[in-house]
Amino acid sequence: MPDGYEKIGSRADSQALAWAYHLTEVLGHNRRYDTFELYRRTDWYDNRSAVLPNGAIVLGAQTANWIGMSGSRMYDGQIEGQYRPTRQEAADVRQALDDFITVYLDKVDPPDPAMAPGLRALDSGLRDTVVVPKIIEESRIDGAFPQIRDVDGRQPYLYGTTRAFVERLGNHLGMPAGDLEDVLVKTPPAQRFEALADALVENDPLQRRLPDGSVRTPPEDHVARLKAALTQELGETFERWGEPSRQHDADAQRHGRQGATTLLGHCAKARDAIDTDQPGYQQVASLMSVVQTDLGTGRASAAQGRDSEALVLQLKLKADYWNGALHTSDLPDGALGLAGTDRSLTFDQERVVDVLAAADPTRPPSPELRDAVDVVATEATRLCNPVAPGTGSNNPAGQAFEDRLCQDFVGRQQTRMFAALGYSEAQLDSRSPDATATAQVVATLTEAAARKQGLEPHEVTARLLTTPSNERIEAAAALSLGEPGTIVDRDRWTEATKTLAGTIEATITKAADADSNGQTKLHAWNRATAGERLSHQLTVAIDKAGRPVAGASSDEALLRSVAAATSGQPRPGGDRTSGSDSAARRGHQPDNGKSGQRITGRD
Repeated sequence: MPDGYEKIGSRADSQALAWAYHLTEVLGHNRRYDTFELYRRTDWYDNRSAVLPNGAIVLGAQTANWIGMSGSRMYDGQIEGQYRPTRQEAADVRQALDDFITVYLDKVDPPDPAMAPGLRALDSGLRDTVVVPKIIEESRIDGAFPQIRDVDGRQPYLYGTTRAFVERLGNHLGMPAGDLEDVLVKTPPAQRFEALADALVENDPLQRRLPDGSVRTPPEDHVARLKAALTQELGETFERWGEPSRQHDADAQRHGRQGATTLLGHCAKARDAIDTDQPGYQQVASLMSVVQTDLGTGRASAAQGRDSEALVLQLKLKADYWNGALHTSDLPDGALGLAGTDRSLTFDQERVVDVLAAADPTRPPSPELRDAVDVVATEATRLCNPVAPGTGSNNPAGQAFEDRLCQDFVGRQQTRMFAALGYSEAQLDSRSPDATATAQVVATLTEAAARKQGLEPHEVTARLLTTPSNERIEAAAALSLGEPGTIVDRDRWTEATKTLAGTIEATITKAADADSNGQTKLHAWNRATAGERLSHQLTVAIDKAGRPVAGASSDEALLRSVAAATSGQPRPGGDRTSGSDSAARRGHQPDNGKSGQRITGRD
């Protein structure tokens, strides 16, 4: 036995081995637990603990003494009225536990000498907040030293900030209390900042902003930069909290929460400002933002009892309809863009992405840029749908209807689209309206619905675009009839809606066929174009479908008659002059020599 050492007592040896076992469990070490030789220094004033070359551990004299006292009180039983340890003695035992953890980890998991100060501070903070309390609980030494749980560690400020910091982040991530701490404790010390940054980026609930609650997938280089920035922030924060001069500062809990809030602020900023080198990404993101903003809310219709300032949500609040992924491959033949069912966007590299990346706001937009903006905005519009794009069973009429609505919406938003790319309105040339049959039919439909709802046609267009694709034609019919809020008989309204929806679908099908076949007229003998003729037919159909629901139901008419009779007023449609002949009430009507004329319909 080396000079200055001696074998530790049996009670201290048993207690130390128990602590080592519980420490292995708390840290989640996969290695098999090994026994080891324990010694103590004979010089009372030499309290250094160390690992010997043969793997044995030598404890400082005072550390060994308090471990032995703890073991004696744990294993020798307690007698009623026996001396109870003081708070200072509880503090000494806790300090001995901390010293033992340090030297034991030096043996089984030696720290990296080059470990950054911030990582060392986090390791110390986790030891005080998680490791020591768990060993106290598992070994039950609080039964022998009741005040040991109330004793501060060596670094009380670091303990307070670490505890508040990890609790705040765990709550934000929706993790049960203590789970994030356990994850960090079981992570190798040198990897803890990266693990925490991963948890914040990958599990941030505010990243789950797609309508179905799934996670956005921003570019890989953006994610890597964000994680690196968070790791650096963590290192600087814990290095500051671990400074010896701060360990008696006040407001540790508040500072810990502030540190967590600052870190989450970086995550929030990164959600809305994507930092990527991917060509064209920023331009696509800007156009997507314009589309989603403009489709997100709309004025309430007259049927909803709106006032002039009332707004309704047309898209989910605080949701992103693009998952953040931008692809440049796997497009169908001839297609320039595609809104994926996973809410990703795919565009032609040369004709869309490269054109957007090369946009120069100092010059008027080229025809190629206009086409690229139209493609991106159209596919972005398709993403703003309550159900996944492309999953609706759109028949040809439904697809033609959606295509036309998208074109109408994008055409109206041209100024805002190009403003998002840095262009001014003066740089844009006006475009001539589309004169296709489908365009005329859809314009007729949205105008009719707008009149009924007290809205503008473009507001109806936006509302229809944010309606599930397989319900869109029936929704257009409902809007054209006035929706349930403005009619009386629900059954008649439902029947009329279905009838009108069938007519709308058939009319759009005919218009799309006429456009695809280059047919400008439906009949050679009629001077009206195909679009004009079909629009007229649709107008007539809307008027006809609205007649059965325009008046009050028989039950309501009866109620009105009863109310009028009981109030002394004439019944609805009845005589206001009781007991007098209607002809007499009208008085003398001049003949003007027309009594013998036959009605011919001609002047």
